[in-house]
Amino acid sequence: MRFPMISAAVIILTSLAAIMPASAQTNEEIAFARQILTSIQDNSFAANREYCGIIGTDGEGRLVASNPRKGRRDSCRPRDPRGAADFIASFHTHAGFDEEADSEVPSPSDVIGDMEEGLDGFVATPGGRFWFIDGQTGVVRQLCGLGCLPQDPDFEAGVWGPIAKRYTLGQLEDRAEQ
Repeated sequence: MRFPMISAAVIILTSLAAIMPASAQTNEEIAFARQILTSIQDNSFAANREYCGIIGTDGEGRLVASNPRKGRRDSCRPRDPRGAADFIASFHTHAGFDEEADSEVPSPSDVIGDMEEGLDGFVATPGGRFWFIDGQTGVVRQLCGLGCLPQDPDFEAGVWGPIAKRYTLGQLEDRAEQ
């Protein structure tokens, strides 16, 4: 019996996949985060403050979340969820619309914070966009666009130019410098 040749690259990739955690979020996690962010958007707009928290799993693998915490205009420090055995992702809103703030995309500090914590992240914007931050790669992608989540009544589209569906951390840093 002959065995097929296996390349060294396949062996290395298979080995890495076995030791590295998966960075892809599940549909269940996306739906869970979307439900949370939908429920806190209006409070975030009314108070003009970020609201944030952490999503985790309990000892039986069920998704749990911390109670959303009211932060400042452009920052928020989440609490850990009670009963969580593992932390998966952060979540936060970007407060109310402000034409002086490029709040329709995750900020470089949003991405860096998640990467430092070893978490993925979910972000809601005043325009109702829903973003996912890959906490390993620093890549962010728009899960759904304008009006996907509740939208600030004062929101004005296009103030900061076009919004891509995907950004690297470097691209967000370049955008922030403009």
